[in-house]
Amino acid sequence: MPKIAIVGKPNVGKSTIFNALIKKNKSLTLDIPGTTRDRIFEYGNINGRDILFIDTGGFERSGDFQENINEQIHHAVDSSDVVIIVFDLTTPLSIEDEEIFKYVLKKNKKYILVANKSDIKQQEFEYDYYKFGDILKISAAHKKNFDILKNKITNLIDKEEQRIEFDARIAVVGRSNVGKSSLINAILNENRSVVSDEIGTTTDSIDTPFEYKNKCFLIVDTAGIRRKSKIKGALDKIASIFSLFAIDRSDICVVVIDAGEGLTSMDKHIINIVAEKHKGIIIALNKWDLVKEITFEEYSKKLKRELPFVNYAEIVAISAIEIKNINKLLNKILNVYKICSRRIPTHELNKKLHSIIRQNAPFSKRGKEIKLKYMTQVDTNPPHLVIFTNRPNEIEENYKRYVRNSLYNLFNFKGCSIKITYKEPKDERDG
Repeated sequence: MPKIAIVGKPNVGKSTIFNALIKKNKSLTLDIPGTTRDRIFEYGNINGRDILFIDTGGFERSGDFQENINEQIHHAVDSSDVVIIVFDLTTPLSIEDEEIFKYVLKKNKKYILVANKSDIKQQEFEYDYYKFGDILKISAAHKKNFDILKNKITNLIDKEEQRIEFDARIAVVGRSNVGKSSLINAILNENRSVVSDEIGTTTDSIDTPFEYKNKCFLIVDTAGIRRKSKIKGALDKIASIFSLFAIDRSDICVVVIDAGEGLTSMDKHIINIVAEKHKGIIIALNKWDLVKEITFEEYSKKLKRELPFVNYAEIVAISAIEIKNINKLLNKILNVYKICSRRIPTHELNKKLHSIIRQNAPFSKRGKEIKLKYMTQVDTNPPHLVIFTNRPNEIEENYKRYVRNSLYNLFNFKGCSIKITYKEPKDERDG
């Protein structure tokens, strides 16, 4: 997914432009310099293209927290595909404007020059800004010339990348230094990601398409996700955020853990994020060649005891450095993709639902009868099942878990997180 950073000195209208492009009011838009101190990330859709927009704080040479703000601005530019540089037509050209423009040029980024506040009559400084090149005059407050801005955005993106249809998106996630980039290289059989023994080498997510058994996948290498308490600087923070976005837009997550170290609290935290987002999940036990005192079967059983909330996860032992069991991992990815993509006929779902009810019927605390009437599948990736019932709000959580576990066993949703929604039939609601 292309990333666009919006940069400029304080109070030029960056956040107003950001909000208008994503069509949400996520950033503060006050007439006070320095309101946005941190980068804010949000998806937007411009002319049918999904884009990740990055709003940044105002660039200044000095001031409270400014060193940290400027570091984050620089990294936002570094990690973006296109940069929107915003100027203020009502203020004179400044050293800050010059420095921002020079930094974008130095990084060889595609850019759009935007002069904001063109609705204000006092524009005696307008021609000062043409030294940078062709400038688009806009009014963020009134969305003047925003159609032109959107066309410029999509034109630049289309020149940078070619549309490819993927069967599935695979995010490789995990803590820092567990071997994610090495695994990517083993899968691709080439050094597409930088591999280093230093913790935190990868700071951005890297998308690479590859084919396996006639299926086209997009694999995403990510930086290590850290707990907030462990995040020490701007680079750590933006790396973690990009990793979370990679999970969000993936279909399947390969969670890499260091088999020698064993499952850590941070590993559990990452796996929980993947589960909550209903992504397909494969746990890759990397550096398995270093494990001597326990068998894979024993290790897997121990792992499942520690991760009861993802007992459906696929587990595979690998060695990225020695390129061991990489094909086994790829076959599991392929299998999880097929399971997450399948659509089960309604009659088959209801046959199993009735057997679940016969074995253990639902009950209500209020003593009223609960009827699970029928079930249907409304979506794939992840499979989304809707169960229609007369009392959706009175079903106990324990019974919901029983139904979920039964469905996993009956339909073999291996590696695939299913969504289950309980709804009241429309005719009963209307009545």
